[in-house]
Amino acid sequence: MLTISPATCGRHMGLSVTPPTTTNDKTPNHDEAYWLRLAQAAIAQEPAYADANVTWMAHTHNAVFNVQNGPYLAVLTLYKHNVSVSRLQSEARWLQAISEQTELVVGRPIKLLSVHDTQTGNIIRGVLKAYVEGAPKAPLDLSIDDMARIGSFLAQLHHFSEQYEPPADFDRPRLDYDGLFGKGGTYDPGEAIAVFTAHQLSIIEQTTERIHKAMNEIGQDQADFGLVHGDMLSKNILFHEGDVRAIDWEFSGWGYYLYDMTPLLWQLKSQANYDDLAAALWSGYTSKRPLPAHYGPLLDTFIAARQVASMRWLASNLDHPMVKGHAQALIQQRTQELQEFLKTGKLRRQSITL
Repeated sequence: MLTISPATCGRHMGLSVTPPTTTNDKTPNHDEAYWLRLAQAAIAQEPAYADANVTWMAHTHNAVFNVQNGPYLAVLTLYKHNVSVSRLQSEARWLQAISEQTELVVGRPIKLLSVHDTQTGNIIRGVLKAYVEGAPKAPLDLSIDDMARIGSFLAQLHHFSEQYEPPADFDRPRLDYDGLFGKGGTYDPGEAIAVFTAHQLSIIEQTTERIHKAMNEIGQDQADFGLVHGDMLSKNILFHEGDVRAIDWEFSGWGYYLYDMTPLLWQLKSQANYDDLAAALWSGYTSKRPLPAHYGPLLDTFIAARQVASMRWLASNLDHPMVKGHAQALIQQRTQELQEFLKTGKLRRQSITL
């Protein structure tokens, strides 16, 4: 496990808390009091954090907490799904390398934690990271300059990824064709695939065939394929004193560098100024890391890949408070958007982003 002195982690200032998602669901997976107790138990095992105060930060598909340790603040994530120690150790090594060998700010790992859940008998894995100063912007608030800076951040990350040599036991997911759409992949809904109708599955299959062709066209050479963030949505992008920073590296793995632009572009697709924002992201990226000219026309195909991944995520999270009662309508809307993509080559989104 990676261990860093508490004196080197977090920020030296007062606590700032974002209230968790409100829910009346008291099943273990969504009961916030239950997860807070687990977080407090995990932190209590660490002598250096004996007097730390644990409070909610966010309640998504994981449970995320502020950990105030004297004047210092860290962030604890507890994983609601089963995650291997090797995956967490590899993420920690990757983030440690970025922190030590680049000027990018990503949230240095402090320690991997685990706690025994006496209610279910499971071992809950978690990771404690240094707090990253900054604040996200709502999609509608992102400016042309913001997008250019995000593009520059991604270019620097991918340049480092090209040079990075992971250890032999490095274990991160794949975000290639099989990793995105195959059995056992990051977004595999398992038996929940039954939520899709035959028509929806047909549209998804036609879309993924086109995506597969685009991926094969690019190939997996070192200049095109490597370790990526994998989930650069606006909520995971922080701005601080002119700098761009990235948090939430849970989905970071082996993927196409072009794909790493798509979560944010997918999120912004419905905005009236989308073309200008996308051009700024591309310009900011290519000013630091030039790309072949023919990659530009492939971008919407990779955005469609993100759309399919989002649909598979919905199918996997039908009981999530933010998804419950909305999944089938969203899947139908996104299927219709994919149908239009198959006709035009352009993905035009109107469906909401959760």
